[in-house]
Amino acid sequence: MKINPKPENEIERLKALEEYLIMDSLPEKEYDSISQLASYICGTPIALVSLIDERRQWSKSSVGLGVAETTRDLSFCQYAIMGEDVYEVNNALENELFAKNPLVTGNPNIRFYAGAPLKDANGFNLGSLCVIDTESRILSIEQKNALKLLANQVVLLLDSRKKNADFLNSQKELQNFIELSKDLVCIANIDGFFYKVNPAFTDVLGYSKEELEGKPFIDFIHPDDLEKTFKEVEKLSNGHKTISFENRYRCKNGEYILLSWNASPDPDTGNLYCIGRDITKEKEAELNLINSNKLLDESQSIAKIGSWKFDLITNDLIWSKGHYQIFDLEELPSDQLFKAYRSKIHPDDLSNLDKAIENTLTTGADLHYNHRILFPDGSSKYVVGIGKPHKNGKGEVVGIQGTIQDITDKTLAEQKIQEKAKEINDIKSALDESAIVAITDQKGIFSYVNENFCAVSKYSKEELIGQDQQIISTGYNSIEFRRDVFVTIANGNIWKGEVMNKAKDGSYYWESATIVPFLNEKGKPYQYVAISSNITKQKLAQENLNNALANLEKKNKELDQYAYIVSHDLKAPLRAINNLSEWIVEDMPEMPDAVSANFELLRGRIQRMENLINGVLEYSRIGRTEIEKETTDLKKMLNQIIDFVVPIEGFEISIADNMPIIETEKILLQQVFSNLISNSVKYNDKPIGKIECLYESLPDFHQFTVKDNGSGIAEEYHKKVFEVFQTIEARDKKESTGIGLSIVKKIIEEKGGSISIESENDNGTSFVFTLPK
Repeated sequence: MKINPKPENEIERLKALEEYLIMDSLPEKEYDSISQLASYICGTPIALVSLIDERRQWSKSSVGLGVAETTRDLSFCQYAIMGEDVYEVNNALENELFAKNPLVTGNPNIRFYAGAPLKDANGFNLGSLCVIDTESRILSIEQKNALKLLANQVVLLLDSRKKNADFLNSQKELQNFIELSKDLVCIANIDGFFYKVNPAFTDVLGYSKEELEGKPFIDFIHPDDLEKTFKEVEKLSNGHKTISFENRYRCKNGEYILLSWNASPDPDTGNLYCIGRDITKEKEAELNLINSNKLLDESQSIAKIGSWKFDLITNDLIWSKGHYQIFDLEELPSDQLFKAYRSKIHPDDLSNLDKAIENTLTTGADLHYNHRILFPDGSSKYVVGIGKPHKNGKGEVVGIQGTIQDITDKTLAEQKIQEKAKEINDIKSALDESAIVAITDQKGIFSYVNENFCAVSKYSKEELIGQDQQIISTGYNSIEFRRDVFVTIANGNIWKGEVMNKAKDGSYYWESATIVPFLNEKGKPYQYVAISSNITKQKLAQENLNNALANLEKKNKELDQYAYIVSHDLKAPLRAINNLSEWIVEDMPEMPDAVSANFELLRGRIQRMENLINGVLEYSRIGRTEIEKETTDLKKMLNQIIDFVVPIEGFEISIADNMPIIETEKILLQQVFSNLISNSVKYNDKPIGKIECLYESLPDFHQFTVKDNGSGIAEEYHKKVFEVFQTIEARDKKESTGIGLSIVKKIIEEKGGSISIESENDNGTSFVFTLPK
């Protein structure tokens, strides 16, 4: 049977040929001229510029032959592309490769063939420049050299043709990229008008190109964002090559969306080249991320994982709840936390930890560390951590963020194995004691299972050895999942994951499995070792946890309904008592002063009780009711609160000029400021009360301060005042429900912020709180 030759790089060669876009193209005189010259120099009636694809030989140029192509298996050129030099057949009838070829025994009756390979710059033989005769002959050395030189000229023509095609294609691809981009791409001229916009503007904003091009871009920007937009554009005139900023654009339907822009000027024309992206949903996702923090804390606790963040600018160290749990510490301020943290690290591990941190700060490389934690009772934990450095625009490390994991159980297990690792039998014994082990060949046939495998699968070793692993398959995992496992291990990589299997009695069990391929000398797997652990209980526990969370949500809804009913039932008799007391006072206008004072005291107690009920309801609802964010001018909001809460006379109020406009749950922030300002008024004992509302922008937080010159709060009460129903003075002396500051603290902490008090007796009070940006 005849086997047609193919170059070793055939797949790459075909791909290279395809990139030239030459096959089945129209005739070109430049190629015809070379064919004619080859025919003339070699003295043959036929000359071809032939290219060979997967199935055929096709002639770009032909002299003396009316056929444009032949099948590849009949072609002479398939042999020419196998070498580097001219391939010559002096007499085809005497050559066993071609003697029975239809092109030799029939038309065009080939006797002589010589072909020079068309070798491109990457070393691929695309075809040949060949000469053919109906009579046998031998080319001279000069003729062969000339044929090779002409073949080189063909390759130059092919390269030139490809470069022209590549340029046109690149231009077309660039235009297609802009037209098909989901991002908003535009050119704005120096007068501030849209010059060109891509179709994404229509898709995102709803305007047609005609409605945008030639129009000032400031006409579409939210009025509140104009000033900051002008400031960003002004940076370009100050030498900035690129600016990045966000602003809101008005859609055709009247709604505003938030766009993130990157813009650069053309140094010659001054035109702005801008790319914008709709990030409205991304901002909404930030809120969802905040709301998911609680779930993340619970998940970290279950997985024995903690997270942390260290800001080198502020020296703030922040830990997640899971991190505190690993170290068995109560939540601490940043400065105290750093000291407490280092005091718990094993002294022998501190040096290595410091070196790892120093390396990250110096080189910007990822942080990898592990150390031991010591506890007062003499016990210890093993932890491993990773960190990712954050850099500023200058490439300087300004912070590190990472995770830590309690690997005590794992480490102790590894130590136990290492202690018994002197002999192979001990290693195998330890592994069999702690894991489910199976070995299969490359076809998935069991060759070994340990006792744990038999115990969980309920099959005996005799029933498993020699059987396909499908004997325990459930069909639960998808085809894509099984394909991913097979592709991973077949390529010699380790696979880790969770699988559900079926035991002999029909019951199901879950395993956390690691499949390790054993490779032969060629790097191909010849068997696989699967080491697993039974995680059926963990899976059931996770399912129970999910059910518990669902039940908790249901209970919360029932609690809301119950609170509403109770508050209604409590308020009704209070109102009746209040009304009755008012009627008695109206009916007895001349009652004694002592009696009148008692009735006034009664109505005051009724009002306090109703306020207390309302406060408890507000406190219980915080964090369980979704409130939509809105753009809030805090200075305007504070003026409204002050007009409502602060008496006209006897107080001086000051609001910082830098009070921002932010996206927030306005009603919650009103509650916070109203309670704090009301407290400043209520507990001020000075002839002229002074209240200041201050603001400072931190890297990731807004910081607000409500400061007064009142009587102050002693340090021992700094935490107590935030507890429910707690007051500093007796309620008979100062009317108070004792729940206002509890509501303030709960709102702020639910939103990811914190609140603290700076105060001393008779020296005023400052409530300082933060909210995430």
